[in-house]
Amino acid sequence: MKHNLNSTYLLILIVLAGICAYLVFKPFLVALFLAFILSQLFKKWYKKINQKFGDRSSLASLTLCIILFFILVIPFFLTASLIAKEATDLYQDIQKTNWQAQLQSFSTSPVFKSIGINFPMIDLQNITAQDSEGITGNLQNVGNLIFSALKKTYQGVTHFVFITFVVFFSLYYLFKDGDVIIKKIMALSPLKDSQERQLLKNFISVSKATLKGSLVIAIIQGILMTIVFLITGVSSPVIWGVITALFSLIPMVGAGLVWLPAGIIMLLLGNIWQGLTIIIFGALVVSTIDNFLRPKLVGKETSLHPILVFLSTIGGIALFGLVGILLGPVIIVLFISLLDIYQIEFKDELEKMNQ
Repeated sequence: MKHNLNSTYLLILIVLAGICAYLVFKPFLVALFLAFILSQLFKKWYKKINQKFGDRSSLASLTLCIILFFILVIPFFLTASLIAKEATDLYQDIQKTNWQAQLQSFSTSPVFKSIGINFPMIDLQNITAQDSEGITGNLQNVGNLIFSALKKTYQGVTHFVFITFVVFFSLYYLFKDGDVIIKKIMALSPLKDSQERQLLKNFISVSKATLKGSLVIAIIQGILMTIVFLITGVSSPVIWGVITALFSLIPMVGAGLVWLPAGIIMLLLGNIWQGLTIIIFGALVVSTIDNFLRPKLVGKETSLHPILVFLSTIGGIALFGLVGILLGPVIIVLFISLLDIYQIEFKDELEKMNQ
């Protein structure tokens, strides 16, 4: 009786302390989770650097953190600054553009005339005079939306810098002491060691497959389309390149949702060689590069089904922001791995219930 009371009291204290610890660490959970993922993804790098430094773990960990900072964070800040500049320019262009003239120019495109299509002249001013929520109003709303997004972006810079500091501060110690931490967690977990090792293996495998097979390929496709948009004179090429990278995460269609409409619009505006360049390059290079790179980058790594990658990526972005591109699929694979363990552990009972 006394033993049961002691155990119950201890469990209650652990639960209460756990809730308090969760509240304390809640603002940093995403950063800690991301740091753990990075520590596992670049574990081999750490071991190689540590060997070259003669088993000096602190120096090796610090060196790798600096390397990863320049590889991951600096390009992100450079891209973000270019996006902010282009978004500001786009907002100013929307405010200054004569949309009446633009619509008339579009309706009299030589492409339409060549195929015998004639659009009636559109008096945009009369339309908007009759309807205050007309086309011009909607275009102004788009501009205001861009301006609002810019304000929120600048406001979130401080938070991003702080989270980045937490990630790399945690990453430094996870490289050094990650194995000890994992062994401690495994010792406290009621799961079998073999099950815990399988969970960790699946976690690392899918993290690598997601990073290399989805994220890296999406970034490459985004960079290629940015270059093409820049060459063909598409406005805000970096913004459209980033959008291409995001759409590249969608199975089957992917980047085609960006380059195909862009190419068609350029053709309709009379920019023939620009439109053809975008469509041909998009179809022959950007949308097919996945077929060549994915087998080489992913190799034998375990990967999620494309529909699960898509849904978990979109859900991860909605829940965690941009880091959800990596966190979403990892969380789903942990859930699926736990289901596999459950299926193996209760195999006999499940077979009886399914008879």
